[in-house]
Amino acid sequence: MIDPAGPLPPAVYWRRRALAVALSVGAVVLLAWIIGRLVGGADEAPLAGTAARPSRPPSISRPAGGPASSSATMSPSASAVAVATPSAPPAPSPAPAPPPPQPCPDPAIQLAAESAQSGYRVGQQPLLRLVIVNAGAVPCLRDVSRSTRELVITSGDGATRLWSSNDCYSPPGADTRLLQPGERLTFTVTWAGRTSAPGCPSRRRTVPAGSYLVTPRLGALAGAGLPLVLMP
Repeated sequence: MIDPAGPLPPAVYWRRRALAVALSVGAVVLLAWIIGRLVGGADEAPLAGTAARPSRPPSISRPAGGPASSSATMSPSASAVAVATPSAPPAPSPAPAPPPPQPCPDPAIQLAAESAQSGYRVGQQPLLRLVIVNAGAVPCLRDVSRSTRELVITSGDGATRLWSSNDCYSPPGADTRLLQPGERLTFTVTWAGRTSAPGCPSRRRTVPAGSYLVTPRLGALAGAGLPLVLMP
């Protein structure tokens, strides 16, 4: 098998064998080079200055048969909204304490005289009332002591003074009250039907039948007079 045999000289056969071997080796080398180029080209890195970007955003795997987790479904915009949600506003500061009550001004005080009956017979003792009302919009303080509040009975025309609730009874001392808006204070007194004078003189006379006027007073303030009739 090694020594060539044939009609041609041996040198011809050796040249043919050498050429066949050379061609086989070249074919193997060429095939290896081609395979190397193909494999090496697939592993080349991207060019400098460029970024490899996926053709589509990566999907987030979800458990089979179950709902997606909150992290997989929350979009960047939803996360931003959740972070930007403002906190609750601070509690308002407490309102300042109201100022202490002040004395009632005279325009805030209303006075009235009332009687249990519109008329009495001579000799009866009329039941009279002095009414003090805070007509202002805020609470206020007022001295309503016995020496300042008064009912005065005069003739019907107001010219003649006949009796005062303070002539014979005016104890000293203040009686300051806190009056709420619209609050009504009522003080009752019984008139004996006789005259009186400051200092309470002992000589007093019975007031005859006629028409008279009962005027409420509180210090320097005076209210509207109330008509009072004494019948024979």
